[in-house]
Amino acid sequence: MLFWIKSMKSVMRIYRNKKNRFSKKPASISTKRIFIPKACHKLGRAGVFTLSIGSFLFRLPALDGRYGLLLIAAIVMGLGAGSSAQPQETNSVSHGAKQKLSIVTLPEMGHVQFAALGDLAEWLDLRTFYSEKARKVILYVGSSQVKVTAMNPFVQINDRLVQLPLETRYADGDILVPLPYFVDLLRPLYPNRWPEELDFAKPGRQTDNAPDLGPAEKPAPATATPTTPASISKIIVEEKANGTLVRLQTSRPFARKQVSTRLSQRWLYIDVVGARFDSGAVRSIRPAGIVQRVVPQYAGAVAQISCQLKEDIDQKRISISGLNNEILISLPMLDQLSTDVLRNLETARRKWLIDTIVLDAGHGGHDPGAIGPNGVREKDITLAIAKRVKRLLEKNIEARVVMTRDNDSYLSPRERTKLANEVQGKIFISIHCNSNLSRRVNGTTTYILGPAHSEEALEVARRENAVIKYDPDSSSYAGEGEESFILAAMAQSAFNRESEDFAAMIQEEICQSIKLPNRGVKQAGFYVMVGASMPNILVETAFLSNPKEEALLKDASFQQDIAEAIVNGIKKFKEKYEWGI
Repeated sequence: MLFWIKSMKSVMRIYRNKKNRFSKKPASISTKRIFIPKACHKLGRAGVFTLSIGSFLFRLPALDGRYGLLLIAAIVMGLGAGSSAQPQETNSVSHGAKQKLSIVTLPEMGHVQFAALGDLAEWLDLRTFYSEKARKVILYVGSSQVKVTAMNPFVQINDRLVQLPLETRYADGDILVPLPYFVDLLRPLYPNRWPEELDFAKPGRQTDNAPDLGPAEKPAPATATPTTPASISKIIVEEKANGTLVRLQTSRPFARKQVSTRLSQRWLYIDVVGARFDSGAVRSIRPAGIVQRVVPQYAGAVAQISCQLKEDIDQKRISISGLNNEILISLPMLDQLSTDVLRNLETARRKWLIDTIVLDAGHGGHDPGAIGPNGVREKDITLAIAKRVKRLLEKNIEARVVMTRDNDSYLSPRERTKLANEVQGKIFISIHCNSNLSRRVNGTTTYILGPAHSEEALEVARRENAVIKYDPDSSSYAGEGEESFILAAMAQSAFNRESEDFAAMIQEEICQSIKLPNRGVKQAGFYVMVGASMPNILVETAFLSNPKEEALLKDASFQQDIAEAIVNGIKKFKEKYEWGI
């Protein structure tokens, strides 16, 4: 078992590794104080432990007795001085009977206060959805959805994209968010009274509206004061997704008290005390975003950057931060994006939205497909199911639904995939009924494109591909064997993973709904799937050659069950691949 160990003089605090805050099991935390020799003995039996000293983390093999103590002591003595240079400050806030919300101040992030998103959601009684694989969280705040990704400054609020001044962090299976900025996003969405305990001052502002770059520095000795002023080597103005960033590149870091901003009649004045401009910085300035003009000038010992703005902004929303030899002035426009940025965001978003679904009813016209013992034709069943799927999709999902055929007509396999590509389909589902020489064979199978790995899959593909005999240009398919399907599958490899996921979801939903044997997800070479530039699957719903399943397939309620299962599978696939967009 792993433990967090925090050195505290002669005693240690031991914490069990936190469970993911979004899981159903709550974290089990022990705050029992244990003397070091006893702790080493207990940890030694566990196998491995993690040692945390300041900002350093160590995973160590467990050692018994004095050896474990000596190892820990050596690490503590070796890093004691270094770890105290920039300690992480921790505190907490309480609200009534609620559990305390732990807050950590990260020196490497400009001394901004962070909190675990799982803890914050619990504290505010917010429902969450967590994707551990993608490290993404959806917060349900009132009627809004707030989507947060680890190590990413962008937050999506419904259809609006917002950029935080700092990116989120990730630790112990939870996402850490910069509280002063994140709570500003949540407050207007929160349906209940906002707790005053969560009102934080931003590092970029003090109560008198003077900006800062972090904690105030202690006055340096006179001998340490630079004899020459630091220089501003470059002034860069950048348009971001939700505002404008003014970036000042400097020869050395500046203290918070040396930088300030003020607004007057659509002019933003940025004052940097004790700085001078390099000649290159003055010549290479290019306005962007809300900034239409930049005028560098001196005012005594102050380097002043005057920015003429295209429109009014709120002084309270200006933030200043410092990172190494850069000063960053953020002018966020949370409620208004430029037309170009909006257009680019929408184009990128629509590229990945599953907004066009192509349904292919197998066979049709002079191609009846498989025929059951009692004369039921595959082409009639597939069309009936496809029409039911279309009606359900149009009622329940915001997407365009295109059918390759909506009547008793014939299309060649190539015409079907060509149509799917022409309408820019995002997923392709070909619906079929299976058949076998043995009437006892039954069940449901879903296929993806690829070389067949079993005689059964090969036989199903041969039967479905026999449709080309009805194609006037059937000779063009000559020579397309297993090698061709391998090449085709490789050409469509960009969608292999999505096709596998899609097939698994559809197969699971159908089998749960109609209670027929689950024959699994398989691959084979189907002409109708070759060339589809999207995730694509072929569903063999049931066996027409089996008299019992033939009767079921003819039944309208059974067709409806299959249609609903397919729609549920599409919903699951759509939610999985769209939720972070």
